[in-house]
Amino acid sequence: MKLTTIIASIVTTLIITGTSFASEFDQEQSRQVKIAQMTSTPAVVMQQLADQGDINVRAAIASNRAANDSILQQLALDEDSDVRMALALNINAPETAKLILANDKDENVRLRLAKCGYMFHSVLTILATDPSKHVRRLVAKNHNATDHILAMLVNDLDVEVRKNVKKHPLYSAEIIELASVSTTLYSTN
Repeated sequence: MKLTTIIASIVTTLIITGTSFASEFDQEQSRQVKIAQMTSTPAVVMQQLADQGDINVRAAIASNRAANDSILQQLALDEDSDVRMALALNINAPETAKLILANDKDENVRLRLAKCGYMFHSVLTILATDPSKHVRRLVAKNHNATDHILAMLVNDLDVEVRKNVKKHPLYSAEIIELASVSTTLYSTN
C-alpha cells in the first residue's frame, strides 16, 4: 500500500469516528434538553443539569414552569443571556428571580420582561425607570402596569413612551394627577 492510501484510510476512519462521537454527543444533549423540559423531572436532577448542562439545557430549565424557585434564581444570574431571556418569559418564575432580571445588563432580557403580560408590579416599577426608552415604551404598553407605574411614565422625555401611556386602558385624569405629584423625568437614550 502506498503511504497516501494509508493516510487517506486513517483520515476517513477519524472522520467517521468523529462524526459518530458528535452524533452521540448531540443525542445526549437532546436527551438532556427533553429531561429539562419535563415538568415531572425531580428538582435534584434539574439542579444537576443546571450545574453541568450546556446553554440549551439551562435555557430549557429556565423556561420550565415546574422548575424549583432556587434553581430559577440561580439561572437569573447565568452568564448566558439566552438562559436569562428564557427565564424572563417563564410566568411561574419567582418574583425574586424577575427582580434580578429587571436589573440585567442585557437590554434584550429587560425588553422580554417588559413585554410579558403577567409581570409583577415590583418588576414593572423598576423597568419604568430603565435607562432604555425601548424598555419604558413596552412598560407603558403592558396591560399589567398599574396607575402608579403609568404616572411614572406619563411625563417621560420620550414621546413614544408618553403616547403609549395615553393609549393604555388605565389612562385617566387620575394618572395625570398622580404624575403632577412626581416631578421625576427620565432621560432618553
